[in-house]
Amino acid sequence: MKNKHLIFGLALLLLSFTNLESAQAQTVGLGLRVGGYTSGISGKYFFRDALAIEGILGTEFGRRGFQLTGLVEQHASAFGIQGLQWFYGAGAHIGIFKGRYYHAPSNKHYRDSYNRTLATLGVDGIVGLEYQITEIPISVGIDFKPFIDINRDGLFLYGDGALTVRYTF
Repeated sequence: MKNKHLIFGLALLLLSFTNLESAQAQTVGLGLRVGGYTSGISGKYFFRDALAIEGILGTEFGRRGFQLTGLVEQHASAFGIQGLQWFYGAGAHIGIFKGRYYHAPSNKHYRDSYNRTLATLGVDGIVGLEYQITEIPISVGIDFKPFIDINRDGLFLYGDGALTVRYTF
């Protein structure tokens, strides 16, 4: 697993030297989101100067399956620092997982119905800061993404934070 992260990091570094001019005007970004519940591949597309759509294809730690999240985000300059933007937005997700987790009375996790498939959908919000490095086409962001998860077991509210690194072009 550590080798995959190293290879991804080296690939981003090599790609960053291919076209230094593209770092000035980010329109598309592709990278990795590493966080609490939702980690995976992240893509962002700016279809206006301050309005973007973001897609996240990932998984939740400890569950076998995937989750697809779509967000619409509004961006604005932050603290008067060139390249630093704060953003907020909302969207939705859908996912399919195998197995469920429960809390035992002793507060330890244990798995029940491991072979049971669970479909989930929900509503997401997001707020964060993103910095576009002007020397190389890389953006680094940190965010908080609360979401409501709806499945056959009920309605659940989660808070999810993450660090995202993207190659921008």
